[in-house]
Amino acid sequence: MNLSKSAFRRYKVIDGMLRNPMRKYPTMGEIIQACFDKLDFYPSHETIQKDMANMRLPYPDGFDAPVRYCGKNRGYEYTDSNYSLSGVSLRQDELDTIRESVELIGSIGGSRISEQFNHAVEKLLSSTMERNQPEKDKRPIVQTMVPPTSRGFQHFDLFYTACREKNPVSFLHFSYRKRTFSHHLIHPFLIKEFENRWYVLGYSEFHACIRTFGMDRISDPFRITKRFQQTDPKEIDTYLHDVYGVFPVPGAEKEQISIRVSSMGTHYFQAYPLHESQIIKKNPSGTSKISFDLIPSIELARYFLSQGRHVQILAPSWFKKFTQDLTE
Repeated sequence: MNLSKSAFRRYKVIDGMLRNPMRKYPTMGEIIQACFDKLDFYPSHETIQKDMANMRLPYPDGFDAPVRYCGKNRGYEYTDSNYSLSGVSLRQDELDTIRESVELIGSIGGSRISEQFNHAVEKLLSSTMERNQPEKDKRPIVQTMVPPTSRGFQHFDLFYTACREKNPVSFLHFSYRKRTFSHHLIHPFLIKEFENRWYVLGYSEFHACIRTFGMDRISDPFRITKRFQQTDPKEIDTYLHDVYGVFPVPGAEKEQISIRVSSMGTHYFQAYPLHESQIIKKNPSGTSKISFDLIPSIELARYFLSQGRHVQILAPSWFKKFTQDLTE
């Protein structure tokens, strides 16, 4: 299937319109407007008609999409209400191809990217195998963590485009603590996911520095035409590699953080390293001293607190006090 990225993005918009139970039978004009709202361009009438024709084609040339025009309701629909473009099952030869790709990536090297890709594909394969099994009972035998869609994720495309094309973004930000909205104009450079929550980082004109904003608190964002404030690549690297979480302690710099860990906790740090800089020095008793080269962050302090008696912060002393103060 020779499919361009722009065509597939239009297919996704069309698919979403046809599956929207709140607004059935979208017209050609409504589909074209939706493409503009989501993709920032108006496709022609002929382009959308061609897209639908391509979606109808059988595999491997199309998606077997049951699209038709309903004359009675004067709009388009799926004749199969359960059909979804993203729900097309993988055939066995496609599963074999994915497995071969995973093995190839693994043979190149066990990099962080390979591990993340491998984990994602493992979840895909396990869920697909589960769907393809004969239905012997109603209970699944494989369960993977599927977090609910977080509030604010609908703005992902806008911020992604703004970061890539270097566009400032104006939006309203809601403060959970003050229970008020405030206006902000930022020059975004990074979208970061942490613990299934999404954040956007950028130079804030109001604060005159780099700030982090949770997407769940953002309303009415839009890109504006204005000179973009570039961020030093070294600062971007800092947020990419030297911070656990998204909110560094104000004024903190990268330094060695040391903790004492119980024998039970040591096993978990060995199995699930917190950061690539992690170094474990085990004692004969099974306990350990673990060090990291990181910028102290609020999320790191909260993580240590969540470990209870299994983790004790040794250094730096100021970060130990900062962490203790969070409990008061």
